[in-house]
Amino acid sequence: MERQRVRELRRRIGYPDVPVPAVRDWFTLGAGYAPVEYEAPSVPEPERDLAAVWRRAARLTCHPLLLRDGVSGRPLSPAGPTGITGRGRLHRLGPNPTADAVLTQGTNAEVRVLLVRRRDTGQLAFPGGFRETDPVTGAVEDPVRAALREAAEETGVRVRGGAVRLLHQGVAHWSVRNTDNAWIENTAIHVRLPPAPGGPPPVEGRDDALSAGWFPVRDVETESLSAAHAATLRRLRRALDG
Repeated sequence: MERQRVRELRRRIGYPDVPVPAVRDWFTLGAGYAPVEYEAPSVPEPERDLAAVWRRAARLTCHPLLLRDGVSGRPLSPAGPTGITGRGRLHRLGPNPTADAVLTQGTNAEVRVLLVRRRDTGQLAFPGGFRETDPVTGAVEDPVRAALREAAEETGVRVRGGAVRLLHQGVAHWSVRNTDNAWIENTAIHVRLPPAPGGPPPVEGRDDALSAGWFPVRDVETESLSAAHAATLRRLRRALDG
């Protein structure tokens, strides 16, 4: 079910229409595996310095072990084979760091969470996006700063207080943009906004978001989000319970 949904969403954003492998690790992959190479016209020039690719990957990844493709020398995604090699729509081989803002307000059964409707896939999602890289130093933007910046850009909400905590950090499995050699590593930041007399602040969909709104945490259907964001929602519910 999830494999078919990923395939349909990949096709919607311009990826080759190829099956998503049933095998989710590199060690049990059969000898007949024949992925398709794809890099979108929007990505930068090809990365030819593989030594630089590996230095960056080692610096940015949160995964304890990265595997190398024995033929191309490129990194292999910890999320497993996708049926597609190259960078897809991602700008870098190896990990591409992102940050999501999980903003909530309210208490007990009345907790609401801020979600957007993605422009590319049409799914509900937490506001978020790629962490910016300093063009001079190569330093990657702090995940909390990135998450709150994305929330402001996509919904108009500017956070000026609240309890901030790390909700999750890891490889985004089943991401429609992942390829065998380029993948998303996400940090989800939970910010519990302080109570306000008028309720949650007003929002509107901007930038990559078609729309935005506050949803009761318990009522959001996980099927309406991507697999990665559905997992984040389940973590949020457990955090609120405990």
